[in-house]
Amino acid sequence: MVDVLGVGALNVDLFFEAEGLEWGGFRFVPGGEIMGEEGRFYAALAELQAKARPLGRSGGGSAANCINALSRMGFSTAFLGNVGKDEEGDFLLSGMVNVDISHVRRMGRSGQCLSLLKDGERALLVLPNANDRIRLTEDDVALANRCKVVHMSSFASGAALEQQVVLVDSLAEDVIVSLDPGERYARRGLDEILPLLRRTDVLFVNDREVKMLTGMGAREGGERLLGLGPDVVVCKSGAEGSSVITEEGVFPIEPVPVKVVDKTGAGDVYAAGFIAGLLKGWGLRRCGDFASLVASRSIGGIGREAYPDKDLLVRFGRSMGKDDNPQARGRKAR
Repeated sequence: MVDVLGVGALNVDLFFEAEGLEWGGFRFVPGGEIMGEEGRFYAALAELQAKARPLGRSGGGSAANCINALSRMGFSTAFLGNVGKDEEGDFLLSGMVNVDISHVRRMGRSGQCLSLLKDGERALLVLPNANDRIRLTEDDVALANRCKVVHMSSFASGAALEQQVVLVDSLAEDVIVSLDPGERYARRGLDEILPLLRRTDVLFVNDREVKMLTGMGAREGGERLLGLGPDVVVCKSGAEGSSVITEEGVFPIEPVPVKVVDKTGAGDVYAAGFIAGLLKGWGLRRCGDFASLVASRSIGGIGREAYPDKDLLVRFGRSMGKDDNPQARGRKAR
């Protein structure tokens, strides 16, 4: 049995440090993500290469980042998605170390993401390419049903979202589903992602996404989302920490102070830390504390260079005392 299957986009993240937010006719949004069509995307890239400071590249994509972190912590992992038949696709697959990539298909051109770093914040411009052409097979569904956890993040196209709905509707009840919808799915609104929420056990959102989905603040909006299907809603509030919201109450999680280098992927690493705790059988507060720790460490480096490893997971587990907080108990009676 596989511990965790990731389902989501695979992108090459191209990092730049820049002074302004206007590039290639786009206005980059701090902390946000915008979609680009091919011509304008490459115009922005050319302008950044000429006038901004390049910081390198890394494999990216929300679910891919999460799976990469879980793999480094020693869990068995697999991924379901698409990359291109290009050098970027080779690069993306080479970065999925110790991940089963036999269900990653190759077609067209790989997805790319411009990550603009300014004063510790990041702004993203994404070109989906092959990601949005994902189509499930019976073998994909069979793989998902051999996993303890299926972790999903967003795609750009409605057709890819529909494929995710088909997948969750085909899962056995004992498979835990976690979802990080990101701003992309939050912009679609509750009605469009409700079929996913109904089958989600653990939902990861940030304050901005809660507001977009519910029009409410973190706590009230989180409780609203909890009533739509999830057993656990985890709301990430950046430097203010996070909150774990369940029917038993709200558990505040303190942030871990760190010098910020790059916030890209911090929420994905948070999800990896939380899922790691669930797989270890920890209570929800301990899951949140570990998630906060590994997320903070990840933003001390560029891309995936500061992701957690198995040693950190083991040391954290040994350092904690008795854990009598509630655990995620699986599917609600529906």
